Amino acid sequence: MDYNILFQQLLILLAMMLIGYIAYHTKILDDKGYIQLSSLVVKILNPFLMISGVAGKRLNFSIEIINQNLILVLSFYFLLFLLGYLYVFAIKCKDNRSYLYRMLILLPNVGFMGIPIVKEVLGTEYIVFVAFYILGFNIIAYTYGIHLCSNYGNKQTRLNLAKIFNLGTISAIISIIIFAFNIQMPSPIVSFFNYTGEACIVLSMVVVGAFLAKTKIKNILLKKEYLLFVFTFMFLVPLLMIILSKKLSFDSKIIGIFQIMTCMPIGSATCMFAQEYGGDGTEAAQLIALTTIATIITAPTVFYLASLI
Repeated sequence: MDYNILFQQLLILLAMMLIGYIAYHTKILDDKGYIQLSSLVVKILNPFLMISGVAGKRLNFSIEIINQNLILVLSFYFLLFLLGYLYVFAIKCKDNRSYLYRMLILLPNVGFMGIPIVKEVLGTEYIVFVAFYILGFNIIAYTYGIHLCSNYGNKQTRLNLAKIFNLGTISAIISIIIFAFNIQMPSPIVSFFNYTGEACIVLSMVVVGAFLAKTKIKNILLKKEYLLFVFTFMFLVPLLMIILSKKLSFDSKIIGIFQIMTCMPIGSATCMFAQEYGGDGTEAAQLIALTTIATIITAPTVFYLASLI
């Protein structure tokens, strides 16, 4: 693993977040603009980013490698699902914030940060495997994630077909079909999804930066529960998962993708989901910012320590 490339990619994403931070403080982006931009990212650009992960890609990998990736993707989200319950139980969180923590743990930034890092570290041809992590993220976010957000915001609403089969899950299904049947699109359509996907990465981080501008960074750093969260899910959990994954007899690049995903911070879309479906999103934005900043140190450190074991 090239630690320098990993570090550089994280700095780029933090720079994007800084744009939103400055834009909010200089009144270029106000509260109304933030809400509108948030909805644009969650409802339109985020689904387009997922399709861009498979559009124009050719299936040149063996079925065995694809199956290995699927096993790791399913294991990844299953473990995060269990860890969410264990964590809120361990810290004795019994109020509606337990729903928020479970969502934040379950939805790491596998797309916005995962794609550029995998591209630079492992190669462009391996981005297609990240698409499966993104599919998992979107399917969970637009179904179970909405359920958790509704409970977090004290909106006890049942999921119906109109909510489950929204643009997010429909785009997930489309992406699976494109990849499974190796459907090739005209180059203008591929370019369209690539451009909108890139816009999603920038605007998502801008929204997070704007959210962070509403809070005091000093207050985030002084919260012991936040520091505990960072230590647990940005250092301890990734270190253990990487060490365990090294024992698998899978393709080294496929395992490498899994290991990178375990080091990713909280997904930037989670604060927008919290805002969109009932919560105020402030705590989510604070933890997103803190985990993103922490990743610059924890990710290279975790990989280095794991290499010594």
